[in-house]
Amino acid sequence: MRPKIYLAGAIRDGIDEDIIWRERVIDALCPEKGRKLADIFNPLGGKTYSRGEKMWDLAGVMPVASVIVPHDFYHVDNSDIVLFNFRALSEKYPNIGTLVEFGRATKSRCLIYSIVDSAYRGHDSAGIFSDKLHPFIKQNSAIVFADVDMAIAFLLRYLPVLSGDSPRFGGVTD
Repeated sequence: MRPKIYLAGAIRDGIDEDIIWRERVIDALCPEKGRKLADIFNPLGGKTYSRGEKMWDLAGVMPVASVIVPHDFYHVDNSDIVLFNFRALSEKYPNIGTLVEFGRATKSRCLIYSIVDSAYRGHDSAGIFSDKLHPFIKQNSAIVFADVDMAIAFLLRYLPVLSGDSPRFGGVTD
């Protein structure tokens, strides 16, 4: 059985990177040719964006709060893995929706993986938290990656283990 992965992160008007990182994950884990490693929940799936009007569309429906929130929570609640991209935090974007999804994911039984820029300083209480990664992100993330490429590389190697397709010991190295 393929794991279900939700791609959580900022969705900002006109910021292409908020779209591109998700498409890169999808391309890597669900190639058009070859073995699909996961079922992907993408909050941008079915959406279009008009740069001229600065308007989003979700399959013919305006994606207002009463549409967005229940759909995103559905994805969090029905995922085996939630991959959180917190890179927008280092760009001074508050990422409120993503942080609320993170809180919800901590109450589910999913694995949480996070992407946080290594230069990001989310907690300034150096006397208590020496690595400056916010304790809620550190404590609740199974793994924190420094960038999208590291997350993709890990998932490509480890999803076959999580799905049960590759349960064998990986071997011994010298």
